Amino acid sequence: MSAAPPPSATSRRWWLAIALVTVAAAVLRLIELQLVPEDLYYDAAVRSMTLSLHNFLYGAFDPTASASIDKPPIDLWLQVISVKIFGWGSFSLKLPEALAGIAAVPLLFDLTRRVAGPLAALVAATTLTFLPTSVVTARSDTMDSVMMLLLLAVAWLLLRGAQRGQLRWLIAAALALGFDFNVKLFEALVPLPAFLVFVWLCWRGVPLLTRARRLIAATAAFAAVALAWLVFVSLTPAHDRPYPIGSTNGSVWNAVFVYNGLDRITQAPQPRSFSTVKAAAAAPVAHAAAAAPAPGTSGSTDRINSVPGPFRLFQYSLVGYGTRIGTLLFAAMLFGLVALAPLLRRRLRPPPQATRAQLIAWAAALAVAVWLLTGYVLFSFAGRTQPRYLEAFTPAIAIALGCGVVALVRRGRDLFSIYVLLATFAIAMLEGAYATAGGKLGHLAIVVSALLALPVVGYVAAGFARATRMREWPRWYRVELAVLGVMAALLAEPVVRDALLIRDRSSDQAAEVTLASSLIDPINRFLVSHDTTEYEVAATAPTLVAPMIVADPRPVLLLTSVDARPLVTLAQLRRAAAQGKVRYVFNHGSCAPPIHTALPDRPACSDAMRWVRAHARDITGETGLPAGSGLLYDLDEPPAK
Repeated sequence: MSAAPPPSATSRRWWLAIALVTVAAAVLRLIELQLVPEDLYYDAAVRSMTLSLHNFLYGAFDPTASASIDKPPIDLWLQVISVKIFGWGSFSLKLPEALAGIAAVPLLFDLTRRVAGPLAALVAATTLTFLPTSVVTARSDTMDSVMMLLLLAVAWLLLRGAQRGQLRWLIAAALALGFDFNVKLFEALVPLPAFLVFVWLCWRGVPLLTRARRLIAATAAFAAVALAWLVFVSLTPAHDRPYPIGSTNGSVWNAVFVYNGLDRITQAPQPRSFSTVKAAAAAPVAHAAAAAPAPGTSGSTDRINSVPGPFRLFQYSLVGYGTRIGTLLFAAMLFGLVALAPLLRRRLRPPPQATRAQLIAWAAALAVAVWLLTGYVLFSFAGRTQPRYLEAFTPAIAIALGCGVVALVRRGRDLFSIYVLLATFAIAMLEGAYATAGGKLGHLAIVVSALLALPVVGYVAAGFARATRMREWPRWYRVELAVLGVMAALLAEPVVRDALLIRDRSSDQAAEVTLASSLIDPINRFLVSHDTTEYEVAATAPTLVAPMIVADPRPVLLLTSVDARPLVTLAQLRRAAAQGKVRYVFNHGSCAPPIHTALPDRPACSDAMRWVRAHARDITGETGLPAGSGLLYDLDEPPAK
């Protein structure tokens, strides 16, 4: 990166350009937003949180707040506010995430232009606008787009602190990062090494003791905000706080630091394929309904969690890493390496006699490289991950690509020709791997290949221009034309992919097995018409009752959490049944939750559910579904002989 001119020197044309790019981002993230399938797990929590202030504060999953979601509910608060203002609906549930994805584009532009100039900033913002994983995530009702927007806000505050030389900006950044931790926990800390590198390098010449005091102050500010909600919940008496889903001992700290922390990295991905669900289901009808792919999925039997390894993010499979991020990630690494080449020649040292602006630009370049590398390594080798988690380092991809392309075009002729040829060939190989998948996308290979040749054509045209009167054009105009050609080639496939993902109503949960309405609706209608007890139904997993809570927020009794961990003992279930509080039990096949398989050391059926199957009658047939499927049980009637 090279030092950028002061913000006041930025021409109006750049702001007009970023305004147009932001409009494009808004169109991609808002068009037909209401048609994207919902994440019923989080939507059930939003529905429950609208019922009372207690549910709102604790992130209750069910209406009676017996259980809570597995993370702080800060992002869900935004969704609750949205549905309170606009009414309950698919659009209002996803609106906060879509707005966050849109707002991230101009914020990234302003962040990048302060250290690399408006051209690199515009390229970075355009990359983020069309990056498929960012588009799909912003069109979903999860919290990753808000998390990404807050990460950009942290980076912006750190940059302003470096430019102003004031500690208060660092403290503000630490507070914002602590708030972001409450949105998506450790995913929000992926760029933390990069942030530390940037701050430390910008303090070049500052005494070591002063640096240490500043970092201690920032750490204290971060911890105060990051742990505020956890401390609040922990200080609440046990009988007044929900049981965190994912926790093994009822502690919110366990859910945060073990289930959402250590386990995400160390646990091997479970083979959650449709065939796995089939083996776990006791009746064919249960499998058929549960395994029906949601819109945007292919119905393949590929594993939902791809195998960890250095090529995970470039795999073109059901999970969608390669199609959603692989092409631009590969390009960002290649072009970013060119941008870092001068630093590598100087052994990562700042320019001699560097000004303050040049020092900040040098530190920012290294920080972006660290952010990009951290995200790539972590999400390539983490045990359990999802495509939406990649938002933790998509800004680094966009910045690296924007700065790399501009640096490449502005550099010497020989380097440009060699690099563009190699990069175009490498990217064409990636696109070819995707195009060979066949189907309706096969004919796009010709168009994509033609666009990939634009950088080479642009280079030849530039050589011709030097021999004609076009050499009289301003240098910035020639640079912008070359950058435009390179970006047209790089964004050809992502733009097509965006259109297809929107057409298919894809969401960040597209690879998950979901419960089909053909199973849920008949059971839900039966329960509503037979509603005579305190609890509408007892269920073996949160994923079973989530659609029911969304449709009708009646009290439910959760028997197990994720991975078949018991929440209700046999004695508690029998007591509730004897007191007339619960009559019906909703089960799924062999009792295993429809997404998670039971752990090796834990049976698929809990003690409570085994008792139900032995002492209650299977009434699935009364709902209109095939009899004997083992989906719905009546505790008031003994099993048929």
